[in-house]
Amino acid sequence: MKKYLIATIAAGALFILGGFMIFQHQRITQLESSLDALHQSVLHQAAEEVDALSLSMEKVLLSADPARTAALLSEISQTAGDVQQCLAFLPVENPVMLPALRLASQLSSDATSLLPLVVEQGGFSPDQLSQLTRQRNLCAQLSSQLSLAESTGDLAAITLEPPLPAKASPVQAKGLPSGDITQEEALDIARSFVGDDRVVSIQAAPGTSGALAAYGVTVQTADVQLNLEITRQGGKVLWMMPETASFPVTQSVETCRTAALAFLELHGFGSMLPVHHQIYDGLCVISCVPLQEDVLLYPDLVKIQLRMDTAQVVGLEAHNYWLNHTRRTLPEPGLTEAAARAHLTDQVTVENVRLCLIPQQGDEVLCYEFTVAHGDDRYLIYIDAASGHEVQLLKTVPLENGSLTA
Repeated sequence: MKKYLIATIAAGALFILGGFMIFQHQRITQLESSLDALHQSVLHQAAEEVDALSLSMEKVLLSADPARTAALLSEISQTAGDVQQCLAFLPVENPVMLPALRLASQLSSDATSLLPLVVEQGGFSPDQLSQLTRQRNLCAQLSSQLSLAESTGDLAAITLEPPLPAKASPVQAKGLPSGDITQEEALDIARSFVGDDRVVSIQAAPGTSGALAAYGVTVQTADVQLNLEITRQGGKVLWMMPETASFPVTQSVETCRTAALAFLELHGFGSMLPVHHQIYDGLCVISCVPLQEDVLLYPDLVKIQLRMDTAQVVGLEAHNYWLNHTRRTLPEPGLTEAAARAHLTDQVTVENVRLCLIPQQGDEVLCYEFTVAHGDDRYLIYIDAASGHEVQLLKTVPLENGSLTA
């Protein structure tokens, strides 16, 4: 009797276990189905954003009106940032997706840097037009590949391989130390940069050639993969990007700012000032500018990404920093602050003023940066500290999770 009772209990237990396993299998299947649907939705959004980006690129190449061109460049910068977020979320291996991510990142950066030049020059130089044309063609190529991936469900269709420019002008990276490093040294640098305690595994990845040749490195942490490029010259982190984001938002922007500045100080970037921030996918993206003798060095701007659940750094964009950063011999302002302020319209109220260097037609200009209000709107007006000429005027556009200038 006891033997039959044990057998009955065992059979019941097996039945319950079998039922639980079926339930778990169904739940996993449902979760996988939901995740696939989410990826499909993001892919659709990416395809739409790249279509819009490609169209804006076409328009900017044809527009002869500086005001319209400036508006299109602002639109391109924002859309390229949205494309970057979508592409980073897709479950595609890093070597496959990197060219598309680089294209989106470069477009966003180039459009922002071209804005003041268009206002000053009234249009593009032949070299700038050539670069924009190449980028527009790559956008069209990526658009076709995303459309194919969306219709077939095969993400392997995303195979963008941006060609090198036909002619590349030699670029002197002022911020990089002399001497080249090896791939093995790049792995050690990446490990130290991320933090040895965070690294689960690390391996080499495809790198890039060009003006700032770099080794690729992939770092796996406990819950997110980080992709980095380390410059061959000098061994500095050119950029770092998380493979996925969507972190819970539990930390404040102020906490992230403090953590960002501490991280930059620890890794040798020196004294920096946060000037803008944006929040998306659980990431706080902070733009930081170095200070020299209380002068902001805008040509050396660095963008740093922190996850908002832990305030840990998971991203960095330091291309401009390594190209431009050096200790300058700063000129004395030819105008006092009061004299520069006299060049502003009396329609605005000055809220803040500080000295800065800004890039201008391949050179750098010492300016007074006036933060001003006109009604409910805020603007940044840059007055040449030597001549009193207005060099640049930007509007600060408030966003739901941060701000941008246009």
